[in-house]
Amino acid sequence: MNLSKLLLRTKNLTRVSLLACAVFISSGSLAHDPALHGFNLTTFDPPFPAPAFDLAEFHRDGTEGQTSLESLKGSYVLLNFWATWCPPCLAEMPTMEAAFQEFKDKGFKVVAISSDEGGASDIAPFMEKLGVTFTILMDADKKVSSVYGAHNLPLSFILNPDGEVVAGSEGERDWASEEAISVLEEMINSN
Repeated sequence: MNLSKLLLRTKNLTRVSLLACAVFISSGSLAHDPALHGFNLTTFDPPFPAPAFDLAEFHRDGTEGQTSLESLKGSYVLLNFWATWCPPCLAEMPTMEAAFQEFKDKGFKVVAISSDEGGASDIAPFMEKLGVTFTILMDADKKVSSVYGAHNLPLSFILNPDGEVVAGSEGERDWASEEAISVLEEMINSN
């Protein structure tokens, strides 16, 4: 079962079940579920290992690099699947940048995986316009997107420092909202 289907299945839990879920993160647990913050995330208890990936990075200056799931371990990560043809994806990018700026000094990372078939040539104009500074990866053949079930975009997952999926969401989110910042801060500070 891919992650997107698991996310959809989990969405069918009753409100009482969701509130009863605790997200356990390495050495501790959250005081309560993100749903109590008013920010709609599906939590996974227990967390499960995120599928491995190793993708090319987008760089405005044309330099090359790779990012793997393994290289992200040790940090909380907002892993987002998006495309340039997806208006809600583009709308949430500035809010992801705001969350990244808020927590980057605490080791928080934002990694956005583009499924644009044109790769860097499709992505470049949008990155210039949006001015995001977080990591953009290219998945032109959609192999990683497929493993994660990223067919309806945007799709986001929160990974803990062990590389495990602790929460997810489908659709556009305001990652800079007071509720989202509260959820992220609680996760990051619990480690």
